Amino acid sequence: DIRFTDHEIGHTIRNLEEWMSPSKIKTDAAYAADDVHLYPEPRGIIMIFGAWNYPLQLTMIPLIGAIAAGCCAVIKPSEIVPNSTKVLVKYFREYMDCDCYRILQGGPEIAMKLMEQRWDHVFFTGSTAIGKKVAAKAAANLISTTLELGGKSPTIVDETANVDVAARRICWGKFMNTGQVCIAPDYVIVHKSKKEEFIASVKKYITEFYGDDPSQTPDYARIVNDRNFERVKSILEGGKVIFGGETNAEDRYIAPTILDDVTFESNVMDEEIFGPIMPILEYEDFPALLDTLRRREKPLVTYFFSTNEQSIDLVKRELSSGTLSVNDTITFVCIPQLPFGGVGHSGQGRYHGKASFEAFTNYKSVHCRNAGMEFANDVRYPPFKNSKLKDFLYTFLLYNSDDEFSGFKRTLYSSLKYSLIAGLVGLLSYQLNLLGYLPLSSLDGLDTIQKVRDFISSTVNTNVD
Repeated sequence: DIRFTDHEIGHTIRNLEEWMSPSKIKTDAAYAADDVHLYPEPRGIIMIFGAWNYPLQLTMIPLIGAIAAGCCAVIKPSEIVPNSTKVLVKYFREYMDCDCYRILQGGPEIAMKLMEQRWDHVFFTGSTAIGKKVAAKAAANLISTTLELGGKSPTIVDETANVDVAARRICWGKFMNTGQVCIAPDYVIVHKSKKEEFIASVKKYITEFYGDDPSQTPDYARIVNDRNFERVKSILEGGKVIFGGETNAEDRYIAPTILDDVTFESNVMDEEIFGPIMPILEYEDFPALLDTLRRREKPLVTYFFSTNEQSIDLVKRELSSGTLSVNDTITFVCIPQLPFGGVGHSGQGRYHGKASFEAFTNYKSVHCRNAGMEFANDVRYPPFKNSKLKDFLYTFLLYNSDDEFSGFKRTLYSSLKYSLIAGLVGLLSYQLNLLGYLPLSSLDGLDTIQKVRDFISSTVNTNVD
């Protein structure tokens, strides 16, 4: 929790100057002489709701992004972990500028009162159910939101996977912090031919990580409170316990547990587990499995263990999720360059690294045009009656975009476009010279441009048929 937050601070400091710089926008030829860029400005005053399972990073990392973007902020840590909140409040008020950053304590009633205020942006981390309430409150005042929620993140192990490695990495990700991690593998779907081997490997690594009695090791955590203990304990009835299953209400201990005989219709598949229970399902038909997963709510993460590149590419294309992690669990979240967030019921908006800066930044579109050379704008002004030349120039020069083409076609189009412009100017100059309006000996820069401009103006405002 502390190391992750410290790493985020360092990454932000090293890159902030670059993030803050306006970004030049490539435009069509008609606007090539203009200054067109995106200018980052602070969204304003931010409301940040932290979560209890990682009380420091899930509160402070959004705040790091808000500070980097130049915003003021109010944070409300979770009331479920009062000891952690007490420490956070103490040091926050000691070291932070309280004119710009405030910390408030309280439960759901305080949170809903805070949501009645006119914030410029709200950042919430928590359950989907509470996230819906936050979004509804924010919508009443047209407040933008970032919602970092959760959901049931599936883990697929196909017949080509290294089963032993997969079991080890899945065990680590599933039972970390007793499963109280929003990106923990929620359930595992294993190819039927590999299921027994996978279960044997999972049992082996649970014992290797936590010993014969996990309740005695300091490396295994406890459920956060009595209410969550009872909720997770009730999930044990959702399948056949084939490993673990021991509980101790006084210590809020639930052993690392494997559930078998689970299907997508089982009760354990209804809600996010958020505890140390691993339901294991099996499949035979991979396309049918993908079709089943597509019909479920979009998860925060899809984990896929495979060595088949075609299958990996298929999952990448067919399954929507906040993140796809192939052949590992959890570690993707440690990459600050990789934005993190959900989609649909698992959240909206992204953060971490530059994405945190962007979450609290309004990228103002800026267009600056030179006040001179007004003659170049004549084609856009009325009157337009009987002005075929004006219509042609207006459409061809202002609206035809190089972006309609790519590669060689784009190069050819641009070349033809600019050649035609140059040819028209040259032909016009030559004709004016023949008519005596523009002696070639008098070509002297701006004076020539003004003479061409006068001729065009007198032409396009008359019948050119």
